[in-house]
Amino acid sequence: MKKQKFETLDELITKRKGYKYLNNDRTSPYQNYQYSFRKGKVFKCDNLNPNIEEDCGSGWNLATLDWILKDSNNLLTQIIVEFSIPKEAYIIKPINSDGKFRTDIIKYERKFKIDTIFPQLKEIQNKLESFVPINPIIAEKLPQKKKLLSILNQVRNQVWNQVWDQVWDQVWDQVGDQVRNQVWDQVWDQVWDQVWDQVWNQVRNQVWNQVWDQVWDQVRNQVRNQVSNQVRNQVRVISYFAVKEFMELDYEHPVFDLIRLGVIVIYVSEKIKIFGKDGIFLGEYDKEN
Repeated sequence: MKKQKFETLDELITKRKGYKYLNNDRTSPYQNYQYSFRKGKVFKCDNLNPNIEEDCGSGWNLATLDWILKDSNNLLTQIIVEFSIPKEAYIIKPINSDGKFRTDIIKYERKFKIDTIFPQLKEIQNKLESFVPINPIIAEKLPQKKKLLSILNQVRNQVWNQVWDQVWDQVWDQVGDQVRNQVWDQVWDQVWDQVWDQVWNQVRNQVWNQVWDQVWDQVRNQVRNQVSNQVRNQVRVISYFAVKEFMELDYEHPVFDLIRLGVIVIYVSEKIKIFGKDGIFLGEYDKEN
């Protein structure tokens, strides 16, 4: 999925054109003003704010497509409109502008459906509509000790933070930082949350019940916290793995090989306890330092 390159602020000003995003009923998300469009219709403002030190002021405010992607949080339910700027119009470019400018005269040119400009948004939305969460913890027998320990030796504490930072970067690079802002909430809700819920609900009770019977009463609370954190962190990584698979990212990490074994691994009392499908306890190995 290639990142798109859009016109810069200076390029738009040179071309004397700009964009607005509006709700589907043609109302502005800011002023609740409803536009009435016809080809060539001209909109004028008699009190253009000329102060370049003010980022937003009276006038017809236009923006780059990059700015619109960053500013809107629901473009899939909105439209984008292109306006031209007549030669007699004044253009005010704020000195600290991050993509927005204003003018006193604009002329309606055309209206775009969002997916014609940002097809990747529609592509991701379509994938989300057909997404079915899959629990990758499906092992029914104990994995080979040598293979399991080889993977564990490559995985460090708090690895879920490391993995998440890199998965986040990969999403950023693949769909573009601004486009990611448009779809991330949906990906999070439908991929991360559903996978988290499915795995967490299946493994947490079985893991705790198995460990509970093997620890002394006086250290149960301490072990409970340790076990809970280990399970929670691994389920987090599984959810990140689901995002990676959904977004078809190339990024790899040794912890993903653990997920592909279909197991959850817990360290308790110098033992490595391995759990598989439906949270069933598969067996244990001695912890090797």
